[in-house]
Amino acid sequence: MNNIIHYDKYNYFCYIGVFQDKDYEAESLFLDTQTAIMLERFYYNPHRLESAVNAAITDFLLETIDKDRIPGFAMQEACWDRALGAINLPQLKRMELAINDICTWDREKIINHSQSNGIAFSDFVFREKVSFTKSIIPHLKSNPMLIGSYALILKIHLMNYKKSRTDKFKLFREFVDFVNYRVGIFHAVEFSIAVHYFLGNSTQHDIVQGLLKFGSKDPLGAILTSCWDLFFLRLLQLQYMKNDWGIKQPKLVTRDDALIELAQYSSIHGLIEINETPMPIVSFDYKDLDSNTLSFLEDVHNEIRRAAIIRNVTDSEDIEKKYERITDVARELEEELIGIVKQGV
Repeated sequence: MNNIIHYDKYNYFCYIGVFQDKDYEAESLFLDTQTAIMLERFYYNPHRLESAVNAAITDFLLETIDKDRIPGFAMQEACWDRALGAINLPQLKRMELAINDICTWDREKIINHSQSNGIAFSDFVFREKVSFTKSIIPHLKSNPMLIGSYALILKIHLMNYKKSRTDKFKLFREFVDFVNYRVGIFHAVEFSIAVHYFLGNSTQHDIVQGLLKFGSKDPLGAILTSCWDLFFLRLLQLQYMKNDWGIKQPKLVTRDDALIELAQYSSIHGLIEINETPMPIVSFDYKDLDSNTLSFLEDVHNEIRRAAIIRNVTDSEDIEKKYERITDVARELEEELIGIVKQGV
């Protein structure tokens, strides 16, 4: 039985946990960006929502009225303005007002609001639509925790152009070398994505395709969205084990089909200390891989563990320098990917 995924009775919101073999009652709920956006729409214009959507959001608010809803990261992603290169403050004000107010409502207020014409917001909010993004680096400064994921997903996008004409083991070796020696970081979720896409079957391939959106006309924008999805999944797994910020028994609330699919392959089963930092032990379902591929992966995992041990012993970089180094790598990969896209390769 898969206890990672549970949908509400409307099959609208999905609650993602962290264990394959057991469920738990959530005390805290991370809201992903789409969830936060739907709560904002419900606040200002409930009458304009489809009746089924209105009912699902109303039920969500009623069922989670005693939960700790955590929307901060979702609002950060939703309100980052690529045209400005900064947070769109009027948009943030509008969203914060809506979500913070909703969190104070009792059951009667929630029900009455669902049947109303919403709450007026008089301030004008303008946001210029950006169709092509030249760099995501400014955005990453607003959440430095995205930088490692961004570099790895950039690399996967670049490798995708060689997928049809390169031996899969040779191609995956390129990714492993990039992880070990170019960026010097290991993100288990991103690693699993690379396994599924370059070494997995057609079903796993399609899941990654949906998550990473290869072939987008705005590739950097698509990669940023993917990185945020993976960030929410990593945040959930890490905070369940660390219990930071007063967050207890968290689950992630989302409507993102690709993220939901990916979460079904990922679970945690322990915690280890790396440089005095608690890190969850994340496992992935590789049951559909053939024996030759599994043997190859076992050797790769051993190599990654050895490289990580060496880094822990010899790495003298502080966090700021490591961020700058990985940022430089990401900037180079951005330029390479944009060059390929412009050439139409």
